[in-house]
Formats: sequence, C-alpha cells, structure tokens
Amino acid sequence: MVKLTRHIKEKMSQRGIHKDLLDVVLIYGVVKKDKVILNRKRCKSILVRLDFFYKKARALKDTIHIKNLRKSRSIILKILDKGGVTLVIMGDSLITTYNTNIKFKRRRRYKGKRK
Repeated sequence: MVKLTRHIKEKMSQRGIHKDLLDVVLIYGVVKKDKVILNRKRCKSILVRLDFFYKKARALKDTIHIKNLRKSRSIILKILDKGGVTLVIMGDSLITTYNTNIKFKRRRRYKGKRK
C-alpha cells in the first residue's frame, strides 16, 4: 500500500492529475531509478493493445470487460493529452508527480548592438 504525502496532494490538484491516473502510471509505467514514467510513446502502444482486446470483448459480447476497457482507454487518453506523467517514489510513499513532456523556452541571443 502506498502513501500520498501532503506535497503530492497539492501538486496533483495544481496539475490536474487524479488518483486514477497515478494508478495507471504505476501499472503501465517504466521504472527509472526513483521515478515511474509513462510517456507518449508508451501510451500509444498501450492504446493499440487496448483496442485489440476491445475488439475481442465485443466479439464475445462481454459487457463487463468492455466497460473496464473503455475506462482504461479514457484514462490513457488523458495521460496522452498531458504528454505523459512522471511519478516520483521513495520507499512506499509517493513524493511528487508532474507532466513528462515539459517544454522549456530557450532565450534567443541578441546578435546586434544593444542600445
């Protein structure tokens, strides 16, 4: 069982990341040192697998699995819209979370005379 720190609760509310998203990141994410990362590329491959299983479930007319697959697909699409989610873990507690693909603006150098 994992514990949520006060810091991660604040950051989750600021960044629009819900508990369902964290559960999916913990299931499907890739572990690198103390981080669990679920990026765009991995989300797209998961969507392909979910669509394959969805077609099988529709052929079998299994309504319970169809509902679960739709819910998982919607959560993966939310993560894909965010550009991926990274989760930082220490021991059994979740420290912080943030969107993976954060773009930093680079300052352009001025190549002329300054006034």
